[in-house]
Amino acid sequence: MHPFRYIVLAAIPIAIAGLEQSIMATSATTIARLAGAETGLVWLLVAFFIPASVATIVFGRLGDAFGPMRMLVFALLLFAAGSLLAAQSQGYAVLLTARFVQGIGGGGLMALPQAFLAQRIPPRDRAAYQGYLVAVAFLSNTFGPVAGSLLIAAFGWRAIFYALIPMALLAAALLWRARNQTPPPRPVLDLRFDWIGTGLLVLTVSCLIFASQTLAEPDRLIPALMWIGGFGLTLSAMIGWMYRAEDALVPVSMIRIPMVWKGGLIVFLYGALFTGVISLFPILFRDHYGLDLQHIGVVMMPFLGAVGVGSILTGLLVRATGRTMGFPAAGLAVFAVALAALALLLDRLSAWETALTLGVAGLSMGTTLNVVTICVQSSTAPEMLGRVTAFIQLSRTVGASLGVGLGTLIYFRSLNGLTLACAAPCPGAVGAAFSVLLAFFAVLSLTAALIAYRTRGVSLPAS
Repeated sequence: MHPFRYIVLAAIPIAIAGLEQSIMATSATTIARLAGAETGLVWLLVAFFIPASVATIVFGRLGDAFGPMRMLVFALLLFAAGSLLAAQSQGYAVLLTARFVQGIGGGGLMALPQAFLAQRIPPRDRAAYQGYLVAVAFLSNTFGPVAGSLLIAAFGWRAIFYALIPMALLAAALLWRARNQTPPPRPVLDLRFDWIGTGLLVLTVSCLIFASQTLAEPDRLIPALMWIGGFGLTLSAMIGWMYRAEDALVPVSMIRIPMVWKGGLIVFLYGALFTGVISLFPILFRDHYGLDLQHIGVVMMPFLGAVGVGSILTGLLVRATGRTMGFPAAGLAVFAVALAALALLLDRLSAWETALTLGVAGLSMGTTLNVVTICVQSSTAPEMLGRVTAFIQLSRTVGASLGVGLGTLIYFRSLNGLTLACAAPCPGAVGAAFSVLLAFFAVLSLTAALIAYRTRGVSLPAS
């Protein structure tokens, strides 16, 4: 089978995942209100997010045992079943159950396509091809909010879930048809599933997500600290179990590989940075520049599009040169400088000047995710390909959750402090508070750049 066909097969599930995430990120409030449970908004998101985060690792483990393509078909069918249940739900409890089922399936839609692609395409060529997958994900994130608002306006909130069903079934049918065409050699594994490790991972992710949610809410610092304490305890228990278990869900031998733990840390910081930017910059455009929701969506498009373009260009450079980690090291450093410059010049820039500056900087941010994923995959044994790909995806997800929580906390704490210090209204308080946030993001980006710089010697052989 031609590599382009593999790209298409991998791109459809990733596009579905991107659409679901971006649509729900902007439409969840409306859906909760129309479903008659606006106060339960957080549960509508958490009911998907927790099972999706855990299922990412679980599907990676099962993909190593049974093949990522077969497990991806199962994940798509589960996602379609959850979407159908959500579309037909008559009560909020049923809707939450449907989101839970949908989340389990959704956990396989990002990591498994990259895993089966890694089985079939050499690493150096994969850099270019996976760049297209990243671009597809960002394209879905860019147009998902527009599609969601149009569907809700024309047909109601259930149309969002109905629209996802045929897409998931089509992807499952195409993958099932292609599953036996040039199958890669796969070792026969003795699967002993790690139920205890899975349970500890559920508790760890749950504590972290609730910590992030409470950090993002005003005057809830003490509950957030309690959740963070719970996260520390459950994480310690999970690490202890990883050392004891014979076949742990997340093996210690895999985490000990320098490229794996360093790559996981880079992607963790990347997830916090990227999600923090796309979640909090709309606040800047709304409160500092006075833009409405429609125009905010437009001015955010240069950044999202630039990250996708940067990923494609970086993939082509990796294929041409064989060099890898030097690209994210340089790109993340440039992004840190751009954020620092925005922090200093924010009051002098118009909304479009800020958006275009962020867009240009987005090209450099596109150097990261694709390259790190390939380097991590190349550093592990074939029988751990699914788990290590899922580990990178989970690192990004966890980073994204914390990035939004900490970013929101820093911004609103800074804003409240500046407002209280003023005897009169402070028209520049929003810009000043956002400058503090930009400085925090710049530190994250520079830290990730330094870690990438320490691993810059990794190269890929010619195909």
